[in-house]
Amino acid sequence: MRFVLFILFFISACGQRASFANDISSCANVKLQVLGSGGPEINDGLASSSYLIWVDGKAVIMIDAGGGSSLNFEQSGASFNDIQAILFTHLHVDHSAAIPIYVKAGYFTDRKSTLPIYGPGAGGDFPSTAEFVAALFSDQQKSAYPYLSDNYRQQPFTDFLINATSVDPQDKLWNSTLNEHISLQAINVRHGAIPAVAWRVNVGECSITFSGDMNGTSGNLNVLARNTNLLVANNAIPENAHASVKRLHMTPSKIANISSLAKVKKVLLSHFMRRTMDKKQQTINIIKKTYAGEILLALDLEFISLD
Repeated sequence: MRFVLFILFFISACGQRASFANDISSCANVKLQVLGSGGPEINDGLASSSYLIWVDGKAVIMIDAGGGSSLNFEQSGASFNDIQAILFTHLHVDHSAAIPIYVKAGYFTDRKSTLPIYGPGAGGDFPSTAEFVAALFSDQQKSAYPYLSDNYRQQPFTDFLINATSVDPQDKLWNSTLNEHISLQAINVRHGAIPAVAWRVNVGECSITFSGDMNGTSGNLNVLARNTNLLVANNAIPENAHASVKRLHMTPSKIANISSLAKVKKVLLSHFMRRTMDKKQQTINIIKKTYAGEILLALDLEFISLD
């Protein structure tokens, strides 16, 4: 009888794994949720930059952690215990300021597993991601939140540890395997003098790529985003923006060129600022001149399908 039950359990488990793999290959159970589609402004009605990738009904990856995202995280229904990694595109406050909120909140979720955090290396006035996390949470007297240092260093009563990794691809693809279904890729991009990386999250045969803030002149995003199912492209400036901000951000025509060259299947415009919020249709019209794929506009808490 026990042998029969074991066989039935084994067949059932194999069937569940096969079903999961089939769903992954069709992208049916991989979705993006927008937690924050805004930038650094506090009068735009939007949370700052943040996204969740859901797989098989669980939010497993967070990209950026801008201000206001934690409230939308709560409203999303996601569980902090399911998050397997947090990825920073860069360390401007509108992409990273909420990370202490999530770390502290983890205490009340009874999270036990290590929380990996990945982001760019040091440069200019910015520390590396590992240095940034240490400056926030180490037990040194000058850290910002020494009372959360138990999450940074192993202690007898630590609930979960933070493991920060700085990524410095140097114009080459950086690759890492998160688990048997999910892998991460990154490449450096140009955001003025600010160290920045674009991210690609591969789930089985499906992928979502995040430009982060960048000016599009390096050509690296073209490589990273090749044939991706969805490119989340930051639309922080209009086509007629001054040259000074073009050093930091992509124009709509630059988004179009990259999306077309990379053969991106869908583009999600996000990271809106007041200077672009009233120009969304104009932006779409410019992109459509070069890019033939589907163009979507991000809304806070909205789900985006890859199909």
